Amino acid sequence: DGRGVLPTGRNIHSLDPYRIPSPGAWERGQIAAEKILSQTFKSSGKYPETIAVTLWGLDSIKTRGESVAIILALICARPIRESTGRIVKYDLCPTEDLVRPRIDVLGSMSGIFRDSFANVLDLLDDVFRD
Repeated sequence: DGRGVLPTGRNIHSLDPYRIPSPGAWERGQIAAEKILSQTFKSSGKYPETIAVTLWGLDSIKTRGESVAIILALICARPIRESTGRIVKYDLCPTEDLVRPRIDVLGSMSGIFRDSFANVLDLLDDVFRD
């Protein structure tokens, strides 16, 4: 991320919000979501209907969007990148490819996340409406 970010005077963390989640955060988010779901399934014998995820601005900066990746994994969606690596949309996996139900996500966010990652919110809004 760092070297590919243009200095605008507003991005003090050298993070391009159009690359959230990063490939590493995407992998970690997939693992975290799977652990959440497998623990719940083990203890209750069924998948949860809804899971709450908090989107913190500073956490998202430090992890490069791991909480966003968790949300995408829970709803069975994936980021679609253009050739430059920027994410242009989050795409739902086809229903016939699902091995478990999609999980409803109740998201809450900090003001820093809202202000710093408006593009991510737009992409999440689009995928939730699909």
